[in-house]
Amino acid sequence: MIVFIYFIVPCAVAVLWFLSKDIEDLQEIKEKGISRQLYRISLFVYRTLMKQKRLTQTHKIREFIKSLGTEKGLELAEEKYYAQKISIVILISLCGSFLALLLFISNKNAGEIRDGFYISRNLPGKGEKRLELVANDSEGNPLGEFEVCVDEMVYTRKEQNNLFEKASAEMESLVLGDNESLDYVTENLNLEKKIEGYPFEISWKNDNLDVLSYSGELQKDNIPKEGVIVTLYATYKYDGNSWEQVLYARIMPQLLTKAEIVFRQISDLLSANAENTKYEEDMLLPKNCEESEIIWHEKIEDDSLLLLIITLIGAALTFVLKDKELKRKADERNKILEYEYPKLVSQLALYLGAGMTMRNIFFKLSENYTAKKKSGSSENYMYEEILRTTRELSAGKSEAEAYEGLGYRCKGQQYTRLSTLLSQNLRKGNSELLTLLNEETKRSFAERLERVRKEGEEAGTKLLLPMILMLLIVMIIIMIPAYMTF
Repeated sequence: MIVFIYFIVPCAVAVLWFLSKDIEDLQEIKEKGISRQLYRISLFVYRTLMKQKRLTQTHKIREFIKSLGTEKGLELAEEKYYAQKISIVILISLCGSFLALLLFISNKNAGEIRDGFYISRNLPGKGEKRLELVANDSEGNPLGEFEVCVDEMVYTRKEQNNLFEKASAEMESLVLGDNESLDYVTENLNLEKKIEGYPFEISWKNDNLDVLSYSGELQKDNIPKEGVIVTLYATYKYDGNSWEQVLYARIMPQLLTKAEIVFRQISDLLSANAENTKYEEDMLLPKNCEESEIIWHEKIEDDSLLLLIITLIGAALTFVLKDKELKRKADERNKILEYEYPKLVSQLALYLGAGMTMRNIFFKLSENYTAKKKSGSSENYMYEEILRTTRELSAGKSEAEAYEGLGYRCKGQQYTRLSTLLSQNLRKGNSELLTLLNEETKRSFAERLERVRKEGEEAGTKLLLPMILMLLIVMIIIMIPAYMTF
């Protein structure tokens, strides 16, 4: 009966989808396919809850939406907000239901008990199997929990002998390594301790450890010129039984190139000189080898070229990154100027309403900013440009040119609009300037609210990837143990 629990949410969503088919006012919704159907269901749920007044804190939500500049169409914006919230809840609930159902099914099918009483053994070589079992009587009363160890399946004696015959035949080729035949061995032997596909544990011995080590490595310095025959003993063990395989290998000295011969001779000379001069202050390096003069140089790790390359790459990267840093600072300046613009326009409107001329307003703002800087305040990009404008005015530049220069330096569309407004009203007079500045103040604050809203949406988008990764991690944590039990 517990399986029906996992179908509660999907069935409820299906019923809601059927009930919401009459909702048609979705013209402004951009979602397609399943997202659109989920939105329709969410809209139905929201309107049903609103009729029954089941939603709480709607007043606060409405105030939040209104504060984001969505005063027009407030009810529609609130409805869209709640519908999106409900869509997310439905989507997560559906995914959780299906994942839980998959996990439930996988756990049911992952049991090791077959037909109620049989447990399959692992194949030979795969190891034992440990299970935690619960025993109940016919009425369902618990009898206890038991830990059961099921050993791997064991081959019969006849099967073991047949496997040994096959393994020993295969070993004759495996043991060669890079050699062509055991009749002429010049490279290390491959003394395997386990052959894939066979259950045997293999150990090795030989009768001449001076020439061949336990691991099959040749002791090349001890091999006589005429070669030597080494007897190899391989012992196979399985299920308390053992078998022995005997191999014979003729170990021959490796044919050296002229360079290898010279290298070995110099090595011997170095060893001899080290032994002969161990009681002296200095060790004498050999001067000749087979009538050839030896010139010695100490090997020194010279990383100067690498340092030069890294330095040049770093210099090139600095050249490129410096431009990016400059662009970042310029973007930061423009962002601050955009943020400060509503404050500037509101101050211009305030002082103009108090009867000051625009020229005197700029000098007043510069005077206040200079006083704040002297008291320890940090620099402000906008007021620095205003200060520069007043200096141009003091130097004899016309107001129109000074205001146009301010708009050009500040770059933004808002400052260009303000400079055009101030320049035009110099020619037309100040009769309408106060009204225009008040309108510009309202517009600038509305634009700032819209900009803040977009920045919030961008921040939410950046958080989407970490949230998806967290969901994937949770899904992996749930699903991997289930699949590992198969």
